[in-house]
Amino acid sequence: MASSTPTTLMAGAQGAATVSGTAKDEAKKPFPEFTVQARNVGASGSPVAGAIALDPNGNFTLTGLMPSKYVIELLNKNGKIVCTEGPYDLTQQPTKNDVVIDCKHVPVAMWLLAAAGAAAITAGVVTGGTDSPSR
Repeated sequence: MASSTPTTLMAGAQGAATVSGTAKDEAKKPFPEFTVQARNVGASGSPVAGAIALDPNGNFTLTGLMPSKYVIELLNKNGKIVCTEGPYDLTQQPTKNDVVIDCKHVPVAMWLLAAAGAAAITAGVVTGGTDSPSR
């Protein structure tokens, strides 16, 4: 006979994280035409974990997220990503209430990707490309 305790603990752990904030400086009125989504960058394939339309004041709250690392994306009414904030680590502190979506600043994740790309190009140039090591 299976115990109900593990199921109860799992259910509580899975929906413990919340992200909220505003996008009123980036979105245009009417705000509800814009959507905010949380992309789980801590999971394989970085799936979208939740999405919600902005409220009439340009604010959002995403609840029921699994504790993980997320980037928050603002999408226009056509579903195109306008800008991204984060990443936010919700594994240690499962509530983030002060996200301000600001397209004018480059998120840390983008700087890291750019730096990694530059390092790979530099390594290829310094080592002479893909020539044989016996050269």
